[in-house]
Amino acid sequence: MNTISSLGQAMAMDGLNAYNVQVSQMKKTSADTTVSQKVVPTGSEVAQDIVKNAADVKADAKQLEKMSDLISGRKLQFNVNNELGSIVVKVVDPNTNQVLKEIPSEDMQKLKINIRKTIGALFDQLI
Repeated sequence: MNTISSLGQAMAMDGLNAYNVQVSQMKKTSADTTVSQKVVPTGSEVAQDIVKNAADVKADAKQLEKMSDLISGRKLQFNVNNELGSIVVKVVDPNTNQVLKEIPSEDMQKLKINIRKTIGALFDQLI
């Protein structure tokens, strides 16, 4: 299947935008401003940006979990659904470790995954 998750696309575009901003700043500081050439990052650079952004999201999720443990009587768990490419929040009872609420729900996650697979299959057949 030739589909990329929206999170992967967003992270790739974030990496591309950050790279283009950095290149444009370098061009402004250089003495030769007559050459205006857009630098396109290589696939490995984009992949590194995606991995770095995913690691940042996971680290942020862990920090949010620690803060929620201090603030509320409920425990929040933040996870990244790699297949869906989005963050899943679970509200857990700290005494029983029972999941009280999952956002988005497991059924909704399955529905989104099935929709993406169907759209991917449709585009594979059209191409």
